[in-house]
Parts: sequence; C-alpha cells; structure tokens
Amino acid sequence: MTDMIRVACATDDERNLTSEHFGSARIYMMYEMDPRSGMVTFIESIDNTSEEEKEHGDPNKARSVSEIIKDSHVLLCRAMGKNLTRMRKNYSPVISGETDIEKALELLRNKLDILSVEIEKEKGTDREIIRI
Repeated sequence: MTDMIRVACATDDERNLTSEHFGSARIYMMYEMDPRSGMVTFIESIDNTSEEEKEHGDPNKARSVSEIIKDSHVLLCRAMGKNLTRMRKNYSPVISGETDIEKALELLRNKLDILSVEIEKEKGTDREIIRI
C-alpha cells in the first residue's frame, strides 16, 4: 500500500474544481491523503504553465501537464478531455459531481479502498475512472 496518496485538484479559484477539462485549469492544488486514516493535508498550489494545445487532445499537452503534476497519483476534476486515455495510464482519474474541493476530497475518502487498488497498478496500465 502506498504511504500517501497525492491528489492533484484542477481549479481556477483555489476553492472549486474547474468546469473545464483537467489540463485547462489555471491551478493544481496538491493534497496528500493518508490511505489508512483518510486524513487530508494541503501541500501546495501549482500554476498550470503547460503549453497550449495545438489541437484538441494534443499529446504534447498531456506530457506538459504530467510534468507539472508528476508526483501525483490522482487527478481530481469535473471533466477530462481526449487526453484521458493517455493520463489514465499513469494517474487515477476521479470525476466529481461536487464542485467544492474540500467536499470532493471528503467524498474521495469514501473511495479509498478502490483508489488504493487503482494507484497500485503498474505504470502504463489503464486505471479505472472513479466517479464521486
């Protein structure tokens, strides 16, 4: 079992998940979640400095975003674009119906058993999309 699960939250205002695709967020708020206790700790806020897409689903955009959030296990957002097929080979995507980041993280705590299985999968293996 992973010691800590690092969650990248896609946001534009540092309070709510962006309504845009994960890669289009202005900011990634990074949290660590203890898989044993469910305790969530804010780590840092990172500006999205990824390159602009040349076309929808641009693989260079996926690589650029991956470099920014490289230490993450989980992508928490409201929507994912075409790059979901690439991103889910290295990250566990979680699609939230809840917009408030704190509330979404609380809902995610209820899925720790499923999440732990998904993040333990070998890199390059498709991870299931988790919906909260």
